Amino acid sequence: MTKASPSNPLSVQVRKWTHKWNQTRRFPLDNPISVGVYLKGQPRTSALPSTDSQASVGGHSSDGEKGVCFESLSFPVGSLAVLGAGRVLPPLHEKINRRINDGTPFFSLEFFPPKTANGVANFFTRLDRFNEGLPLFVDITWHMNSDPANMQKETSSSSIALGIMNYCRVETMLHMTCVQYSKAQTVRHLAQSKKYGLRNILALRGDLPPSETSSEECQYLYRYRALDMIRWIREEFGDYFTIACSGYPLGHPDAPVDAGAQFIVTQLFFEAESFEKFVRDCREIGITCPIIPGIMPIMGYESIRRIATLSQLTIPEWILNDLEPIKHDDDAVRKYGTVKAIEMCRRLLSNGSAKCIHLYTMNREGTCREILQELGLWQKKPMRALPWEPHGGNHPIRCKEDVRPIFWSARPKSYIYRTRDWDDFPNGRWGNSSSPAFNDLKDYYLFHLLGTTNKDEQLKKFGYEIADIEDVKKVFLNFLTQEPNENGVVVTSLPWSEQESGVAPETKLIQDQLTWCNENGIFTINSQPSVNGAPSSDPLVGWGKHGGYCYQKAYLECFISEEHSAALQTILEEYAPRINYHIINHNASVDVANTEKTTPIAVTWGVFPGCEIAQPTVVDPISFRVWKDEAYEMWTNQWASLYAKESNSRQVLEHIHDTYHLVNLVDNDFQKPCIIFEILSRMVNLAKEISHQNEQQIWATN
Repeated sequence: MTKASPSNPLSVQVRKWTHKWNQTRRFPLDNPISVGVYLKGQPRTSALPSTDSQASVGGHSSDGEKGVCFESLSFPVGSLAVLGAGRVLPPLHEKINRRINDGTPFFSLEFFPPKTANGVANFFTRLDRFNEGLPLFVDITWHMNSDPANMQKETSSSSIALGIMNYCRVETMLHMTCVQYSKAQTVRHLAQSKKYGLRNILALRGDLPPSETSSEECQYLYRYRALDMIRWIREEFGDYFTIACSGYPLGHPDAPVDAGAQFIVTQLFFEAESFEKFVRDCREIGITCPIIPGIMPIMGYESIRRIATLSQLTIPEWILNDLEPIKHDDDAVRKYGTVKAIEMCRRLLSNGSAKCIHLYTMNREGTCREILQELGLWQKKPMRALPWEPHGGNHPIRCKEDVRPIFWSARPKSYIYRTRDWDDFPNGRWGNSSSPAFNDLKDYYLFHLLGTTNKDEQLKKFGYEIADIEDVKKVFLNFLTQEPNENGVVVTSLPWSEQESGVAPETKLIQDQLTWCNENGIFTINSQPSVNGAPSSDPLVGWGKHGGYCYQKAYLECFISEEHSAALQTILEEYAPRINYHIINHNASVDVANTEKTTPIAVTWGVFPGCEIAQPTVVDPISFRVWKDEAYEMWTNQWASLYAKESNSRQVLEHIHDTYHLVNLVDNDFQKPCIIFEILSRMVNLAKEISHQNEQQIWATN
């Protein structure tokens, strides 16, 4: 181990993160670096005197504070170790160039803004499914009818682009047109995009309504073109934006690349030869930037004729002849379009004319997925980078984020929205925080819609009638087993889940225990098993870099009755300090914990080659109090609201909301078998004993 000399002291820089600021401090370091995992608190990097009799390394228990210590790497003399050093967001054009230079094919997708708020919610759900195939980027069109620059309107182009970037974890590009606006208006649109973190613009001239484009006025009305906008972007914003422009394979090979565009996305075309000739012509006149073919599969006879007319394109006669006998058979037309798109893309990719494709999806999912899978571009997601879905390099600020509270594990979009105004995100450590600024959800449309499921589908899943607590138990048990309920429906989510994805894979490790809990009226909404050094490649609990090891403390979050809560509080202190707990009710008139008020507990961490200790998931008492409100609202807003106001079903669920307590339990000793369920078993038995004693007293009194 390297030690510091008096003339060249070794120092380490430690970043302490809070929700609104970073505090950096330096201190001399004359000793090896070690990492300790303690029964209370987080895994942490610390400087321990090598002669300290209260400390040890190498996996032995420390004598001062109960826990396990591990020796880690030392740093070269004079160097700085930055905990949670921020990652840099690579620009989109560099990602594209890297893929092309590496010979790695990829795809991107284009969408248009849905017309309604419900449509937006469904769109984000669909985009989550598209994201499973790992598109390099997606773009959203500048739709004039959507009031495209209005960030306060949920259906506007700008608002949807921001939503994609924030909630769907994918690189996002916004189309922007300039012909309808003055230079000052366009610059304001660009400044707004920069303000919200959008970094990619597809610069287009755009079109005016036909009534405004008479031959006499045409020259005047089209006073600004894409070339002008690209110049403005470079003049006003330097290199902040990655700029794409449009190319026209059936036109002449010019594109405003000299003005600053960094890649070209072509207009749709119908024959591979058109794109191949366009690329050759561009290269001959010195255009060297990437040229991405825009592919629009034929999905309907009338729709493709209308699109061709609007785009001023001529559909080849041989395609019209092929379509003529099947033009009234929508399914046959779609199949024909799918086959032809696959054939054309396969040719372009195989002969080297294109390294990637850009699909004009028309907001359709099935056809596009089929094409991408047939071409081998639909990628299986790699090993999890973190236990939760990070933004990676697809968000200008959240690209640095690698720590979150565990409570929003099944509601990541909610967490993202509630933290949208933070100017920095936890990186390396969550840190101690005394006033986290979590936004309210009440004014946001996305989280109060049921998304793709209507009321009848929800009732089939949760039950047309909730007669009593036993019916509530059935819903939780059907979710755990993923077997059809009495209505023949699989309960793929509970109100505390955003995705219809069933239970998490690691739940299989504790499924029997969770089943027992719900059979006994302990309604579990979040959990994880203990893990002691599982390989990062483990299919159930693995995450992070290859060759690493993952650790977890057992965690359970559940709703329990007042009777169970009273019994639990009677016995919990027997298990201190191994068990940390927090018990709270809907209005916080009950708020009991044995943790420090502002100190988080790391419940997941990992050790990886050449990296610092990662601790991506924490139990934070302040965040839990914020999460409490959201968790309780799910009983009423998402479930009870399905039933009539005076119905028994609603009363049962509102009774749970009003009287049950929300509990989280952490078993800090990840090296031993979990004792959380043993404690809960004692709780259930004790509650029964107390109830029986009370009945005996009443009987004796009477």
